[in-house]
Amino acid sequence: MTRESISSKSDQLSRNTNSSLLLTWLTSLFGGMLISSCCVVQLLLNLFCIGCAGLNTLLKPYRLFFITFTLASLIYSFFNQLKKPKSSRKWKQFVFILLITFFLSITPELLKMYNNSYNLTNDMNDLTTTSQWQITGMACEGCRSAIIQSLKKLDGISSIDIDLNTGLCQIRQSNKIVLDDKQIENAVKIAGFQAKKLLNNS
Repeated sequence: MTRESISSKSDQLSRNTNSSLLLTWLTSLFGGMLISSCCVVQLLLNLFCIGCAGLNTLLKPYRLFFITFTLASLIYSFFNQLKKPKSSRKWKQFVFILLITFFLSITPELLKMYNNSYNLTNDMNDLTTTSQWQITGMACEGCRSAIIQSLKKLDGISSIDIDLNTGLCQIRQSNKIVLDDKQIENAVKIAGFQAKKLLNNS
């Protein structure tokens, strides 16, 4: 076997490995995004104060299918790596792809944990006022996160509790700082949603 043929086979093997890795990247990232019901896309939209894109409503019923599709793709890629000569295996890249896919897949759960953790206790010893609001336009944790982040910027708010399923929002604020209802409405509007006050308990 000549050097040219050996070099040619080596180049062909390298190209096949790179194309296989690229395919793994594409299917895993695409699958991860679909598993998260495109929660990451909604987070990007939040940066531009764009309301709910409705992706979660559309994609969530098919989440189990997307998980199966992505898992099958990763398993195929794993065994594909095993078939290759040890010198051409790229385990570091494969593990990195696996971690990225896993992170994308659990984004809604991580975001929910983060959103639920917002419960400041600085003013709990002071007199507080609790108001309840109806939020419209939410469909996913990305939407909920946008509203919480916008409301957090208002001074005097000690806790925010938003139920994604019902759209009910409970805001506790310190009596030391008077917040006008319009300020809360505007904060929600800036996030791309609408808020209507239901009741107010002192």
